[in-house]
Amino acid sequence: MANWDRKMTRYTGPVEAGPEVEEFANALDDCLSSYITSAEKKERLLQLPSRYYENAYRRLTNTRTKRVGANHDDMDMDADETSEAGSALSADETKRIEGELETWDLIRRLLPLRYAASRANPFDEGQHNNDSGDLLLDFLRRDPVAKERHAVLQWLQASAASGPNLDTMVEDLQRNADRGDVIAHGWLHTRSKIKLRKSMTGWPHLLERQTPSIAESHVNSNGTPLVTNLDPDAVTRQDRKLEPQDDYFERAIWLGCFEHLRRGNSLEELSDWCQERTEMWRAISMSAVLFSDEKQDKVDAPPESLALWRRMCYALARNRGSDQHERAVYGILSGDVSSVEAVAKSWDDYLYAHYNALLRTQLDGFILGRCPSDVASNLTQSFSVFDAVQFYGNDAVEKRLMRSLESKPAIKVEAQQPLKALQASFVANDTAHHLFEQGLLIELSNPTRSSAAVMRGDDLVEHKYFSLEQHDGLRIVTHVYILHLLMEQQDAEDNIQTEKQPQNWRFTQECIVGAYAEYLRRASLQELIPLYCSVVEAPRCYKILSQNLIHEDDHNQRLIQLKLVKKAGIDVLQFVEEQANMMYYELTVDAERAHQPPELRFRIVDAGRPTSRQGRAIKADFFGEEEDAIESKDEHLIRSIEWLALVHEKWPKVFSMGTKAYKYFLTHMHLNAARQLMRRVPFSDMLRRIMEQDESEAPQIDDVRFWEDQLERSNILDEKPEQVVSDTRNFRDLEAIVAALDSLETIASLVILSAEMPATNRKFWAGVGDGIKAAKENMQPLLKGWLVASIADGDEELSKIRREYLPETILAYVSALHFAGTGLSRDNLLESMDLATVVAERSSDLTSVFSTTKRMTELVEALAACSKALAIATGEKRATGAGSKKLREMGWSRDIWSVKS
Repeated sequence: MANWDRKMTRYTGPVEAGPEVEEFANALDDCLSSYITSAEKKERLLQLPSRYYENAYRRLTNTRTKRVGANHDDMDMDADETSEAGSALSADETKRIEGELETWDLIRRLLPLRYAASRANPFDEGQHNNDSGDLLLDFLRRDPVAKERHAVLQWLQASAASGPNLDTMVEDLQRNADRGDVIAHGWLHTRSKIKLRKSMTGWPHLLERQTPSIAESHVNSNGTPLVTNLDPDAVTRQDRKLEPQDDYFERAIWLGCFEHLRRGNSLEELSDWCQERTEMWRAISMSAVLFSDEKQDKVDAPPESLALWRRMCYALARNRGSDQHERAVYGILSGDVSSVEAVAKSWDDYLYAHYNALLRTQLDGFILGRCPSDVASNLTQSFSVFDAVQFYGNDAVEKRLMRSLESKPAIKVEAQQPLKALQASFVANDTAHHLFEQGLLIELSNPTRSSAAVMRGDDLVEHKYFSLEQHDGLRIVTHVYILHLLMEQQDAEDNIQTEKQPQNWRFTQECIVGAYAEYLRRASLQELIPLYCSVVEAPRCYKILSQNLIHEDDHNQRLIQLKLVKKAGIDVLQFVEEQANMMYYELTVDAERAHQPPELRFRIVDAGRPTSRQGRAIKADFFGEEEDAIESKDEHLIRSIEWLALVHEKWPKVFSMGTKAYKYFLTHMHLNAARQLMRRVPFSDMLRRIMEQDESEAPQIDDVRFWEDQLERSNILDEKPEQVVSDTRNFRDLEAIVAALDSLETIASLVILSAEMPATNRKFWAGVGDGIKAAKENMQPLLKGWLVASIADGDEELSKIRREYLPETILAYVSALHFAGTGLSRDNLLESMDLATVVAERSSDLTSVFSTTKRMTELVEALAACSKALAIATGEKRATGAGSKKLREMGWSRDIWSVKS
């Protein structure tokens, strides 16, 4: 399965992160502390959504304050497009934070209820059986499903409470009521019309008794029959209308009452609203059972009265002649759905209608159970009421309800917004599946996604989930996933049986954490990454860590990261090893898929016969024109070896992985990468670190016992000293060829520069002397036994490197000596003769490699050219000091080559 283990390529640029990113991480870190007990951890996890809620609330307050300040500033300015854009941006930001605030509010309300079983006191059951005198409280204590639905209702009410001011909402209706600022005293215009009719006809009694044709003559300004009484049910009872202005007044009152109920306001607030309008009877008619967000008023009315009250409310909700908000008010009180949906405008409103119906149906069943059986039977048979529990059924009610709401055309777009979809999944207790599909979307965003992921994602509604560029949404869903995961783990520790999700879901869900870790890296918050990786299963956590920390190139920062990795409870030793393995795999996977070894033909010496002046020229810049230009995968592998070198217990892996890296770089002609590895992880430095405990001891790197001692001192038990001998020897030998080639490339550049340099330029020729000296030193390891031992053990890859690199490197070395001998000192030509002797020795392993590669002729011609140059040289170009003395000690003398006239 493709996953987040491979680096995403679509969104890789730097991003900005607000302070909430670190604040969320700090809150999570408190829950993951290794110094707290399991019970304390669970308690902190249950409090975590509240901390996130408070964080969002602070940000929302600050954003609103900034918006107000910006609006005041705009009042003092001329029209300015920049200010308008900034204001729009602030409005979007406010809306986004409001959505986050609602999400954490929902989770903080439901999480303790769903995981309360693990904390419940078994002795509480007796308390549940004791009546408190409050029917609603007793009902909620006995029914955990109802208690959760009640929490959802309270959440929906709290969210609605942040809506517009009620006076603002009824402002238009109040204006059309044509009564100025007067909001009390009922139907003013209708009352005036009735009084006028009575005064004109001199009738002191009820108007309906005046004449049978009263319906035809007593009409409102629209010509429709007008009520003759002012009692509250006159419109319904008489099936007549009010004056249009009073109709607006009536609608305004019912709209306000509906909003009070929808927002979960207390009976006191509802009563005050009605009292201001001298319509107290309305508050009384609604007061039996309110699901208030404030401290719940005690429900202590007789159960038969409550049951009858609900049925009367239902009858009013279904009264077609009433205003739609009046029907919606009684629809809320009775648990009707259709009347409440009629005025619903948002996903929240629709969900409220259904959850209110479910909860009131459950409550009604509880109340009927408290009634005498004959009374309960009479009520159910005589009065109809909507039974939501029977309508929806008992199996997976919430999930089916969420699917139903999502399919409604009026709210489909809103229901498929990422935050709403996340909220819906939490309400339906379907969070695991939602997180699986969120992870699947991220997986599908990966260019290296698998065909299996593509098949599973065919039916995925992508816009229901956060994309990678929705950073705030990614932060939210990441912490929801972590919270869900940790609570499930806590249940497992407490031996609490929970519904098991498919095994492959967690792997896909972890893509969310991988995406968030990538975001943290882009936001330069790498120090937070280990914390989030600590909740990911191994080896996935190592891969996510590796992918994001490999970009760190500062030595001190790497050390800090290793400390953070350890603090997060992640195995540091395993991490650095897995990182190196992953980077090597990423580097070699394409070659392995090709099933064809790379063609290796290493040539740095120009073709043709050597000249007497310079022999055969060495190609300039054969490493590459840009010294630091290496492929990103090569760079990552080198960095992973540097990470390995930081952990003392992993020094054997530095040599083994370093050897693999050198092999790959050399067989694929990535010479710049090989040189970078040589410079950044030199063998001598590694040896010094290993032996820092006993610097007086001379290293015997070919001695198995020497490495046994080093492994024992480092307390490394899983490495064989024989393998360490092989790896260190190969690492050293492969580093040697790179060092030699590096020196020879320098000589090649000096050869080109020498054509423009006068013989009197001492600084330049001193530089040539330094360069040729370095080349001689670097060539020495190659002239005897280079890679021979491992090749004898059957390493075909090293055999290939020896065949391709060694002859060409020696030929280039001969050319370098030739150049130095004709331009600097004839002693260098004498050293080429010494090289010929080394090759010709009976014990030499160089003869066979030249013979095997059929390049012996080239070597003989190159050495002959040096011999000829030495023979015709007229005298020493420049003094060479110690080098000449050494040659004389070896038996060489320039005089035997002088040709005298």
